[in-house]
Amino acid sequence: MSRKSSRREFLGAVTMAAGAYIARPALLQAQQAPAGRAAVAICPEYNRQVVDSLSTMFEQLGGLGKLVRGKTVAIKLNLTGSATVRLGYLPPEITTWPHPQVIWALVHLLGRAGAQRIRLLESPWATTEPLQQFMIYAGWQPKEFENAARLVEFENTNYLGSGKTYARFMVPNGGLLFTGYDLNHSYRDCDVFISLAKLKEHRTTGITLSMKNCFGMTPCTIYSGFAPEDEPGLVPKGGRDLFHFGNRQPPKSAPPAVNLKWGSSLNTVDSRYCGSRV
Repeated sequence: MSRKSSRREFLGAVTMAAGAYIARPALLQAQQAPAGRAAVAICPEYNRQVVDSLSTMFEQLGGLGKLVRGKTVAIKLNLTGSATVRLGYLPPEITTWPHPQVIWALVHLLGRAGAQRIRLLESPWATTEPLQQFMIYAGWQPKEFENAARLVEFENTNYLGSGKTYARFMVPNGGLLFTGYDLNHSYRDCDVFISLAKLKEHRTTGITLSMKNCFGMTPCTIYSGFAPEDEPGLVPKGGRDLFHFGNRQPPKSAPPAVNLKWGSSLNTVDSRYCGSRV
């Protein structure tokens, strides 16, 4: 006998499963993480209710103003894969991408809270084209995001982009996979960082949430199997083979891998630089 589950039941089941998994410190070698606030809301339709729901949740978390007022806010989107790929005839925002209404609402609320600059970031598949063009291929209107707040910028972070050099993020205590990562400057040149993921299944990690979304921060000019041996490529090619297969080192200009014996089970970025092991 089967029955449909509500979103609330689904979120509850996911939370219980995650809690049970995290509760095994001997297996995960997890460090004690500080407790943090969380907010959950039900929003039946992608319309004006999204703004109201997000606004309420931000208030429950302590408000946006004190966090973003006068600051540069970077939003890592979750526009995975090609802009023209479809599940059946459904648009990507219904299946694998965050909905434009959610993105617009977030940008609008950040601007209303006093953010000085809001930057939409993503690493589009194998291209150096502007992020706005990638969105247009999917049938989106990036001008709507631009008009949602006073100063909204876009950047393709799958290569050097508008920066002169890559920004280096070293992993505390040496790292488990890499000693550090070279990323687009946008992830350094911000005061507040937001990972805006689409809650969905993933065939290797099981589920995509905010941490898995950060996998896409790594530029394929460095972490692709097509990257040159010495320096980053000029154009991103292919996917992030170094993480999926662990069959080679990144270019010599980037921090090296600690261990190349990962096999195909390596599916996420070493997140110890965030303060805990995952």
